[in-house]
Amino acid sequence: MNTRMNEVMQKFSRSVIVPVKFMAVMGLFLAVGVILQLQFMPSFLQTLGSLIKTMMDSMLNNLSLIFCIGIASSLANKKKVEASLIALITFLFFLAANNAWLTLTNQLAATGEVGLFGTGQGMVLGFQVVDMNVFLGMIIGCLVAWFHNKFSDKEFIDLFSIYGGSRFTFMLLIPVTLVLAIAMCYIWPVINQGISSLSGFILTTGLIGVFVYAFGNRFLIPTGLHHLLWMPFCFTALGGTAEINGKMYSGAVNIFYAELANSGSIVSLDHSLRFATFGFVKIFGSIAIAAAIIYCAKKEKREEVKGMVLPSTFVAMAAGITEPLDFIFLFTSPLLWFVHSLLTAISETILWAIGARTYMLYGLIDTLVSNAPFSPNITKFYLVIAVGSIMMIVWFVVFVFLIKKLDIKTPGRENTIESISEKIDLVPEKVKDDAILVIKGLGGAENIEQVTNCFTRLRVTVKDDMRVDDSILQKVSQQKGVVKNGKNIQVIIGMGVQTFKEEVCAALGITE
Repeated sequence: MNTRMNEVMQKFSRSVIVPVKFMAVMGLFLAVGVILQLQFMPSFLQTLGSLIKTMMDSMLNNLSLIFCIGIASSLANKKKVEASLIALITFLFFLAANNAWLTLTNQLAATGEVGLFGTGQGMVLGFQVVDMNVFLGMIIGCLVAWFHNKFSDKEFIDLFSIYGGSRFTFMLLIPVTLVLAIAMCYIWPVINQGISSLSGFILTTGLIGVFVYAFGNRFLIPTGLHHLLWMPFCFTALGGTAEINGKMYSGAVNIFYAELANSGSIVSLDHSLRFATFGFVKIFGSIAIAAAIIYCAKKEKREEVKGMVLPSTFVAMAAGITEPLDFIFLFTSPLLWFVHSLLTAISETILWAIGARTYMLYGLIDTLVSNAPFSPNITKFYLVIAVGSIMMIVWFVVFVFLIKKLDIKTPGRENTIESISEKIDLVPEKVKDDAILVIKGLGGAENIEQVTNCFTRLRVTVKDDMRVDDSILQKVSQQKGVVKNGKNIQVIIGMGVQTFKEEVCAALGITE
C-alpha cells in the first residue's frame, strides 16, 4: 500500500513540475517588463515593457488552466495531445456548470469595493465560480488523466466506433464534471476554511515554521517529493493570500509576481515570501560545497575534480538546478546531505529573522532580475550578501571537517585509479549507446511501463523492479546516480536529460 501511494506521489510530483518550468521563464520576462517601464526609460521601451508585462500577466492570472493541461498531458500514458484537449474542455465545462449552479441556487456573491475578496468566489476566464485557485487545475488535470489512462483504449463496434477511444473518456467526464462542479459549491468552502487554518498555523509558527519548511524542502530532493512541499506554498492559498491592486493572489510566488508587476506602489513585500527564498542555498551553498570538495580532493586529482564539479556548480548557482552537484556527494555520504539540509534551514531562518525580504526561488540570474525593480530598502538584498558570505565559510569549514574526519570518499578521494572524467562524462560521445544500456539495465523494453523526465532525472516506471540491474546502469556514461523507489527508478543525468529521454523513447519506439 505504501509503495503504491509512493508511486502515485512520484507521478504527481513530476507532472506538477512541467508547468513550473515555464513559470521561471514567465517570472524572468515579467521582471524585464517592469524594469523597462521605469520612468527614466525611453518611451518606446516603456511601451515595450507594458506589452511584455501584459503578456506575462495573462499567464499569471490563468495558472489554474495551465496546471490543468500540464498535469493531464504529463500523467497521460499515451495520446497526450488528446488528453490535453480533453483537459481544456473539461476545465471550461466545470467553470460553466459551477457558475450555472451558483446562479440557479442564488449563491453568487455580490461584488464589493474590493471585488470578490473574502467571498470565497472569484472570476476565472469570465466565469464567477467557487475560488479554488490552482487546486482546480490540479484536481481536473489528475481526474482527466485517470479517466484517459483507464478508458481511452476502449473501442466499440463500427456503428458506434466514433464514440470509442478518447471520445469515450470525454463522454464519461461530462457527467462526472457536472457532479464535481455542483459538489464543489458546498465542499470547497469547507476545504477553504481548513486551508486557511493550516496556512495560518504555519505562518504563525514564525521562525520554527521557516526552519522546518526549509529543511524539508532540501532534504526531500533525493526522493523527488520536495515539489509536494514547496509547490502548494508557492502557488496555492496554503502559502497565504494577498490583495494587490484590487485583485486577490494566492501563494508566495504568485503574490511576489503580482507585487513585481506593481512594484511602483509596493512599500513592503508580503510575508508569504518566506516560502520563496530557497534559492539562497543554490547560490551560496553550492559555491561553498564545490570549494570543499575540490579542497579535499587529492592534489593529483584536483584539476580533474574541478572539471567535474565546476560546471555543475555554475548551473546550480546561475540557474538554480542543483541536482548535478547534489548527486556528486549525496550517494557518497547521506550524512553530508543531512548536514547540508540543516545548514540550509539555519540560513533561511537567519535571513528571515534579521529582516531580509529577497525573492530567491531559482538561481542568481533570476534573483538579480526579479528583485531589481524594488528598492534595496525593500528587499534588504545586502543582508543576503552578508549572511551568504558568512554561511559560505560555515558550509566550507563543516564540509571539510566532516569529509576529512570521517574520510568520506567524495570525488578525488577515491582509492581507485579509475578516471573521474570517465565515470561522469558531461558530454558523452555515444548517447544512443547509453540509451540502450539504460533500457537493458531497467530489465529490457518489455519491463518498462513509462518514461518521463524532470529537470535532471530520467524517471522510469518498471513492471518488475527485481529485474533492474544496477551494475548495467552504472556503466551509462552520463549517469550521476540511480535512485530506486520500488517500481519507480530515477537515473540522474543532468541538464541534458531531455535529449537523453528522447533517445530512450526512440529506442523503445515510444512517440508522444
